[in-house]
Amino acid sequence: MAYRCKTLIATEGDSSTQEKRLSICLVADGFSFSVTSPQGVLHTFGEVEGQHASSITDATRDIKAVFAEAGIRPLGYKSIELVVVSDENAWVPDELYSTVANRQYLRLLGGSSATAVSCPCKQLGSTMVFSANDHLVMAFKVALPGVTVINQHVKLTALMPRSASHPVLVAHWRKGRVDLAAMSEGRYLYGNTLSFSNQEEAVFHVVEVMKTFGMDTPDAELLLCGNVDRELFGRLRPYFPTTTLYSGSATQFLNPDFKKLHTYRHALILF
Repeated sequence: MAYRCKTLIATEGDSSTQEKRLSICLVADGFSFSVTSPQGVLHTFGEVEGQHASSITDATRDIKAVFAEAGIRPLGYKSIELVVVSDENAWVPDELYSTVANRQYLRLLGGSSATAVSCPCKQLGSTMVFSANDHLVMAFKVALPGVTVINQHVKLTALMPRSASHPVLVAHWRKGRVDLAAMSEGRYLYGNTLSFSNQEEAVFHVVEVMKTFGMDTPDAELLLCGNVDRELFGRLRPYFPTTTLYSGSATQFLNPDFKKLHTYRHALILF
């Protein structure tokens, strides 16, 4: 098997999948996954690293092997969601969207990806087109029938209701990149992936978005998740009245081993 399970925390004696949600986050060097109940109880978490297979057949085999080893069955879930973390993204209004133009949408924004995947976003009346390994995405669809494929920006729109009473800026951090989502009055104002070479440039991007979209208010909130360290948190904190490490909504658990898990690093599969 090309993958290695770096972390696996499972709740002993918990085998039923009925009404539970399986969430997966796909990155360049592996993927992570979680199983949560409708009540927000985190039952299983896994982090997998390794090289993705180049063919659909081999990738499907490797994906199935990971979940079999973790004791996770591919059927019976209320929902299965695959979040593909992508570097090139484009929002296209539904009335203008055409499937055959997926790659062209990314090229218009300077994208260089050879393949593109799309998913609708009902909350915005738009379709998100994003760079992805289409063979790998297809392998997950084969291994996990019924899986819904989105990317990180579509996932972050789920936080729009949080902004009903105050402006919210979400920053999902990765190596050399930050995924930003700005929301206010329950509306989505801006979403994009920005690259940076150092923390000074990263902080500049966040502050610029805050000021550009009028989020420099006494009640504005900055939510940080992903690859956040103490230094970055300290640099950003003075610019916002409230700065929080966002860990998603699955904060309850039965297995005490989950206390060791830095959930804010995996927020994309925990809300």
